[in-house]
Amino acid sequence: MYYNLLQPYSLFFVTITMIFILIHVPTYLSADDAQYATCGELLQCANIPNIGYPFWGGSRPESCGYPGFQLTNCQGDAPIITMEGQQFRVLAMDNGTQSLTVARQDMWNQTCPTYLYNTTLDFNLFSYAANQQNITLHYDCIEIQTQTIPFRFDCNVNNTPSVSYFTSSTISLPSISNNMTVCNKSVSVPVNQTSGAALTSYSATVAKMEAALAAGFELQWAANNTRCTQCSGSGGRCGYNTTTLSFACYCSDQPYPLICNSTSSGMYPLILLVFFGFRSYGFQGADYLFSFFLTIVIGSSKFQVLWESSLRNGFFIK
Repeated sequence: MYYNLLQPYSLFFVTITMIFILIHVPTYLSADDAQYATCGELLQCANIPNIGYPFWGGSRPESCGYPGFQLTNCQGDAPIITMEGQQFRVLAMDNGTQSLTVARQDMWNQTCPTYLYNTTLDFNLFSYAANQQNITLHYDCIEIQTQTIPFRFDCNVNNTPSVSYFTSSTISLPSISNNMTVCNKSVSVPVNQTSGAALTSYSATVAKMEAALAAGFELQWAANNTRCTQCSGSGGRCGYNTTTLSFACYCSDQPYPLICNSTSSGMYPLILLVFFGFRSYGFQGADYLFSFFLTIVIGSSKFQVLWESSLRNGFFIK
């Protein structure tokens, strides 16, 4: 009789207790791992906010990023990333497509760099996006003709005034005229196809060439992208173990090689303890209620297996 009077209140108590567990148990299971907390802080570098993995620099340590993705000049007007010894301005980045837009720092607002070299990348980390094309800047040229050739601009090479030209993938110097032009040096620079399209006809101007260089080009990055997606999906934060030189998934309790798995294993014993308490006080239907809680609310097949094994082995006394 006494139990029947309290049964509605018992059901209410069970419901409130389970809601409390859902909200608060992860907090009680373990203190935040230091790296987990640190790598949760996104970086503001120059004019680009909310920068996360695989980039690091400034207040964001290397362990929260990936080698080769360090950003510098965060107090300047644009982030700088260095690839194969060359500096590039980061104009934009997109975590969704895992891409960034960069422009050569040595050719920013100028077409006459001090040192002449082709654009090079670390192809283990970066690749050109599909919508890119090259333009070529020709320096230290000698004109052997009287006819003026288009696409000309002037530069000083070794403190000596010299004639220079730019060409695209569809227009080359020999096709400009039948006159001869000999250039001692040339540099290949990628540009995006939208900007490059303006340089494929004889109406191209130096201003359009400079605009194409300033617009930059797009790169795709590779930094354990698949692993990072899996880690993030498990509630972790992507990073790099500078000791083992391998990918790390930082979780609220500790780092893991790939995904977080501590929350489920820590919550199960506590839930069983609460269940045992309810069964001791004779609450009927606890088996079904907690089975629903573990498999539907939490949604883990691991819990389902452990639960069914416990009941089969008679762990709880009915």
